[in-house]
Amino acid sequence: MSARILLVEDELLVALSIREALSEAGFDVDCAYLGNTVIEERPGVEWDAALVDMALPDRNGAAVVRHLLNQQPLLPVILTTGLETPETRRFASDHELTILPKPFDDATLVQLLRSMLVRESHATSRAQVAAGVVRSSSSASSSAA
Repeated sequence: MSARILLVEDELLVALSIREALSEAGFDVDCAYLGNTVIEERPGVEWDAALVDMALPDRNGAAVVRHLLNQQPLLPVILTTGLETPETRRFASDHELTILPKPFDDATLVQLLRSMLVRESHATSRAQVAAGVVRSSSSASSSAA
């Protein structure tokens, strides 16, 4: 199953280009052109990662990210911006997010997403093992005997 990526980007040509590149790389891409679309029209929808433009016409990208992290605290998020400000860097640092300055090339984005998803997968597995959700094969064997 391919990873579901949320793309929040108001510039149509940029969004189409990113969507095409991610689709060709095997990702399932859900596009939203406004922050309100994510917040008001897609409650409860879960993604494997999100790519959010910081400069949206209806809402600040940070508000969208806060909403997403409220619903999915471990969601890997990439902030895209053409103007990286101290506030953006602080927000990214405070929430452990990655900033990808515009313009960026497709290969860089795909590589970054894949690496984030692998890290998230390993972190989730470790957390499940620590919580006792996943048993090792030796404990599963001994309990079956």
